[in-house]
Amino acid sequence: MNRSPNNLAVLAGGISSLILTMGIARFTYTPALPRMQEDLGLGDDTAGLLAAMNFAGYLSGALLASSLGDNRIKERLFRAGLILAVLCNALLPLTESIPVWSLLRYLSGLSSAAGMVIGTSLVLEYLTRQGVRQLVGVHFGGVGVGIVLTALALGGADSPLNWKLTWWASALLGILFVLPAWFWVRGGRGASHPQAGQPIAWRELGRPFLYLTGSYFFAGASFAVGTTFIIAVIQTNPDLVGFDRSAWLLLGLAAAPSCYLWVRWAARLGNLQTLLAAYLIQTIGLLLPLWGTGSATLAGGLCFGFTFMGIVAMVLSQAGHLAQHNPARLMGLLVTSYGVGQISGPLVAGQLMVQSGNPQVALWLAAILSGAGTLLAIGTRERSALVTTRCPQPG
Repeated sequence: MNRSPNNLAVLAGGISSLILTMGIARFTYTPALPRMQEDLGLGDDTAGLLAAMNFAGYLSGALLASSLGDNRIKERLFRAGLILAVLCNALLPLTESIPVWSLLRYLSGLSSAAGMVIGTSLVLEYLTRQGVRQLVGVHFGGVGVGIVLTALALGGADSPLNWKLTWWASALLGILFVLPAWFWVRGGRGASHPQAGQPIAWRELGRPFLYLTGSYFFAGASFAVGTTFIIAVIQTNPDLVGFDRSAWLLLGLAAAPSCYLWVRWAARLGNLQTLLAAYLIQTIGLLLPLWGTGSATLAGGLCFGFTFMGIVAMVLSQAGHLAQHNPARLMGLLVTSYGVGQISGPLVAGQLMVQSGNPQVALWLAAILSGAGTLLAIGTRERSALVTTRCPQPG
C-alpha cells in the first residue's frame, strides 16, 4: 500500500474537514442542547425544529453537490463550507432569536454537506488516482474523531461552560482544523459524470429498491433523533449524572473505526447479512440508555456510535448492487430519502416529547425507526448477493 507523504497529507486534510464540518459544526448541538434548554427554557419541539433545519441544510447541500462536475467549483464551495462551519457556531450565541438560530443551523447543514459530500469526493478522487482508494475508510474516521473532541472539549452536565461558551468554545476548536483542510484537500481536473443524467430502469429495480429506499428513510430518521436527543435524555435521569459525557465520548470513539470495520465484515460475510446485524445492534444501542444504569448507558452509546456509519455504507453498497449499470441516479434518490428522514425524525420526536412530557420517548422512537429500517432491509434479499462494499458518502 502506498502511504506517501502526499497521501497522508490529503488524508489528514480530509479527516480535518470532517472533524470540523461534521463533528463540530453538526454535533456541537447535541451537548449544547441540554444547556440551552436549562438556561433558556428551550422546548423539545423547538429543539426538534432546530435539528431539522440543520438536516434540511445538509440535504440541500448534498443535492447541490451531487450535481457538480467541475472540481474547481467543488474546491471553492468546499472551502466556503469550512469558513461557514466556524462562523455559524460563533454567531449562534449572539442572539436568542429562533428564526436566526434556524437560519444558522440551516447554513451549518450546508457546511456539513460541503465537508462530507464535496470534501469526500475530492479525497476519494485523489486516493483513486493514487491506487489507494481503500484508505477512504480512514478518512471517514474524522466524523467519530470530531464527536470525541466535542465530548472532551465541551464536557457534560458538570461542565463549567454555559450554552454561549459551549458554542464559542466549539468555534475556537474548529479554527484549528480549517487550515489543514483548506490546503491539503484538492481535486483533480476530471469533470464528467455521464451516469448522472441517465434514467433509472425502474422496472428492473422493482420491489427491492422500494424496500431499500424505505429502509434508508428510517435509517436517516433514527440517526437524526438519536444523535439529537441522546444526551438530553440521559441528563434527565438523576441516576446517570456524569454518564452523558462518557456515553457521547464512547459514541465518537466507536464511530471512528466503524466504517472501515463494517466494510471488511461485509466483504467476508455478505453485505445484506452484515447490514441487518448493524441495524439490530443500533436498535439495541438506542434502547440501552432507557435501562437506567450507567453500564447500560455506556454500552448504548458504544453500540449506536459503532453502527450508524456502517449502515450508511452498506445501504449505499446494496444500492450499487441493485443498479450495477447506473448507480449514480439511484444514489441521489437514496440521499434524498435519508435526508427527508433526518428532517422529519427530530420534528416528530420533539412533538411527541412535548405531548407526552417524557423525554425518553425520543429514544423509543429512534429504536422503533431503526427496527423498521431493519424489516424493510430484509425485503432486498431476493436481489442481494455477496458484494464488495466500500464506504460511500453518507446521505
